[in-house]
Amino acid sequence: MIRVDFSVPVEFEDIPIGIDFEAAWAEVNVRNAKASKTAAEDQQTLAAMAQTLHDVSRLLDSAGVVYAANCLHVFQGEPSLGSLAVAVMDFPYGADTLTAAQGTLRSILKSRGAGWSGSVIDAPCGQAAVFTGGQEYALPAALSTNGEEIRVLTAQFHAVIPIPADLGDAEQRMCLIAFSTPQVTHWEDCYAPIMAGVLRSLRFTSSAEPTADRTD
Repeated sequence: MIRVDFSVPVEFEDIPIGIDFEAAWAEVNVRNAKASKTAAEDQQTLAAMAQTLHDVSRLLDSAGVVYAANCLHVFQGEPSLGSLAVAVMDFPYGADTLTAAQGTLRSILKSRGAGWSGSVIDAPCGQAAVFTGGQEYALPAALSTNGEEIRVLTAQFHAVIPIPADLGDAEQRMCLIAFSTPQVTHWEDCYAPIMAGVLRSLRFTSSAEPTADRTD
């Protein structure tokens, strides 16, 4: 197994990966500041939240995600939300990491089209294909405040890093860092430095459990 280590700011709150319903129920209650005062009829709401967390947690686990978190804070007087995921997947990338990173970058930029840009950088963890852009999502009418479907533009950052073979693992793997925020105007001043810090801190070792250190 490959161990993935990196640092994230303290504002990011972990999303548990691969937990059962009982653990999801406990997590929802811990995060709910008023859990001890919740009326009996509201237990159904908490149960629905726990089921959703359980489903998301299992989905992330099946997708190879080893770490996920989100942050909700205030930036320059405005609410700001960001979501981060780190995944490790089996991927036979070939002879060397540089060629793999370059090929990944070309393929992804071609598929994403206009509005996306990127480059291959020599990060402390190895060669990394790094790219940024915008992607629009549809918020269903049932979840919108006006009862109509809303198109939400998000700023996105992705980094794909072929994990060096010198770690002694028989299988070739890639690490993916994915970040998005619907507050696109916050990307450059708030989130870009954070993602640069995550990438600089990323390290691979031969072990079992991923860890995310906290930074101020």
